[in-house]
Amino acid sequence: MPLDWGEVIDRYRPDPEDTPIPGAPQTVVTAVDEERMYVAHRLWKDTLGRQNLEKAVELLEQGKLPKGAEDAISKYRAHVADERPTLATKVLKDLGYLE
Repeated sequence: MPLDWGEVIDRYRPDPEDTPIPGAPQTVVTAVDEERMYVAHRLWKDTLGRQNLEKAVELLEQGKLPKGAEDAISKYRAHVADERPTLATKVLKDLGYLE
């Protein structure tokens, strides 16, 4: 099942307190638009690209990424992008794509 970006927008739409990412302490989603998810930690700010998250879901469907979130981190970095791979796998786990 491809990544439903509308679900991502609904799930992570920030409220006045911002939306925390489960499993990623002190990390919140500050905004989501059609192309990116904007995240912030007390020490940094960054984004996760829609295209990379969609590619990861495709690789999961093809069996080219492991289903375990911890196991998927290095594969995400190697086969998708070196764009906050630990955080990206936390998001994919929260959305139900990883275990």
